[in-house]
Amino acid sequence: MDRRNFIAICALAAAGAAHAQSTPASRNRSGQFTFRDLPSTVDFHAHVTRPVRLASAEVLVVGGAHQFVRVRSTDGDEGVIKANSRMEEVMSLFHQIAVPALSKADLRDLPAIIDRVYTAQYKFAGLAFWTAIGHLELAVWDMLGKAAGKRCVDMMGPVLRTEIPIYVSSLDRKSTGEEEAEAVAKAVAATGARGAKIKVGGRMSRNQDAFPGRSEAVVKAVRKAMGDDFIIYADANGSYDAPAAIELVRMLEDYGVAVLEEPCPFEDFEMTAQVTRAARRIKIAGGEQDSAMERWRWYLDNKGLDVLQPDFMYNGGMLRALRVQRMAAERGVGIAPHYPRNGMETVELLHFAAQASNLYGLQEYRLKPRKLDFAHTPVIEPKNGVLTLPEGPGFGASIDPAIFRNAVKL
Repeated sequence: MDRRNFIAICALAAAGAAHAQSTPASRNRSGQFTFRDLPSTVDFHAHVTRPVRLASAEVLVVGGAHQFVRVRSTDGDEGVIKANSRMEEVMSLFHQIAVPALSKADLRDLPAIIDRVYTAQYKFAGLAFWTAIGHLELAVWDMLGKAAGKRCVDMMGPVLRTEIPIYVSSLDRKSTGEEEAEAVAKAVAATGARGAKIKVGGRMSRNQDAFPGRSEAVVKAVRKAMGDDFIIYADANGSYDAPAAIELVRMLEDYGVAVLEEPCPFEDFEMTAQVTRAARRIKIAGGEQDSAMERWRWYLDNKGLDVLQPDFMYNGGMLRALRVQRMAAERGVGIAPHYPRNGMETVELLHFAAQASNLYGLQEYRLKPRKLDFAHTPVIEPKNGVLTLPEGPGFGASIDPAIFRNAVKL
């Protein structure tokens, strides 16, 4: 049934008409398939007035829990980002491929450098490869912004918004309906969030629920507790084949759920497309595991997804996320990055969201935030359901360098 939350979603999805450079057709006049140019993204030379060259790049572990990527230039510029917890598993790719690829070059040529590293090392291409590249690329973005004295978003394009509405994202599959409804209500009271994402299915579980009847019980309980106007997203993490996922879609539609994320295993994108085409009153989202530009194009060419969800790190960094966003904008398809973080960890998402003309709906914020027990500014917390874009150069997060004195280098 139609609910008012769909009206809210449509309003949130509406955005300015920022120009997206066109992507050439996939066939020539003879009907033959051809290479298609990726949309251009950022001209760093227009913002940074001098060459910036990499002097060092390191992954640092603070307090045994927090991983950071820190880069420095030969002129003393510095960039720092909070790393994904999986960074430790891709360190050989980071040191042996990512860092050498960016060394010696003028980092203002970052778009061409990222394309060259793929061409040179394509046999390694995949999520692990692009995770290593993506972490380094994001740290370089922060450094280039600081070298220019500009926010990263100001190098991406026009700023369309400075306040980003959020949903609280639950990662729990062990909860009962009552427990999940209580956790959502508590998080919403603390953040002002207008929606929540809850887990359904059992995570790549071949049509199995986490325990029998859990998915519908959780959806029903959250809807009852939060009311008809509350926006609900659901995330299956690839739990279903197409027929079972379509059954799930019908149940979710009955409860007015707005979005279903990753209904089918991500490798089986054709099954996901079947679900997308069968959905009536719910959007199908996905792509967090994807890192191939042709896969994103396939989704767009074949109505494979309603909402694209590139992960900045898994997909290879900000430039590649911008390419996906601009291809999607040209087709009128929404984008909502996968980035289940909180506090200052969200800065990359905030800069991306501030400029995306096709930003879809609410953006992700962890329901149970991780403790960021290290000195940093600004303190980024949701107020009245929104996160505010920081003002400082780069990504705008300043981390006390003293925390790295006893850091362990990976």
